[in-house]
Order: sequence, then C-alpha cells, then structure tokens
Amino acid sequence: MSDPTTEECWNRYLQEAYLRLMRKQSAMMQQYHLEDHERFSLDPVSDSLVFLNNDRPAVLARIQIVGSVSTRSDTWLWSWANSKILSNSKNQMHRVRIYGETHHFSALTTEKWFADEIDGWEMTSVSARILKARGAYRITSDNGFTYLVITDLKWAN
Repeated sequence: MSDPTTEECWNRYLQEAYLRLMRKQSAMMQQYHLEDHERFSLDPVSDSLVFLNNDRPAVLARIQIVGSVSTRSDTWLWSWANSKILSNSKNQMHRVRIYGETHHFSALTTEKWFADEIDGWEMTSVSARILKARGAYRITSDNGFTYLVITDLKWAN
C-alpha cells in the first residue's frame, strides 16, 4: 500500500470495520453472555463453536477461522493460507482475500506478515464486515491467538 490514497482508504475501512464489530460484539455478548459460560469447544469439522455449562451445550455458533497471531514469531497468518485448517472452517475467507485484491489492500492478500494481537483484531474486524458476521471470538494458546468470526449463533435447546 504505497499509494497514499489506498492507505487512507485502508485506514478508514479499518476504523469503520472495527466500530461495526464493536457494536455487533456488544449486542452479541449482551444477548448470549458468551463470557459467562464455563467453557467452549471448537469443532473445525462442523465449523462450530459450542459454549457449554455443566458439559451441556448452551450456545451454538457457526464460525469461520480468520487467522492466527504467533507470539513466538510475531506474525499473522491468514486461515486461507494455512493448510492445517480444514476447508469448511475457512471456506468463506476467500471473499476477504478477493476484497483485498480488488481494493489493493495488501494486508488482506499477504499470507503471512509481522503482526501483533491488535493486528489480529483488525483483520478479524475487516473479515467480520466483509462476511457480515454477527461477532468474533479469540482463542488463546501457548504460542498465540486464533481469531474467529461468528456467522450465526443460537441458544441450544
């Protein structure tokens, strides 16, 4: 993004995407209380994230894995570039890459680049906007963070 106009458009898009996600996130957390559940289980085979209480499903979410930040290498890796992630958990992420190609937003088209957790949230915000997601979630591991967008969710019955 060496073109100042492209950089300005990118920064504006990032800011708008972040603000949109924060509004959606607030509404989602208020309705589903995701932070209050005992634990969660990620099932990449069925592209779902299940929030549980007393080992019983409480909230069911459909997800797309956006990407990950490694705290060991200080890098971002898009899910569409990660062969270890099952296809169905990232089958909409090509739309984000195509959006980046169309608008010359290199952060959306470069497979891996130096990044921190703020960058992870920014890429998640942009992905949520493009995919019209209902919210986002971050999973912490020993070597970093995996970022997800929640495309649909409902109470388990």
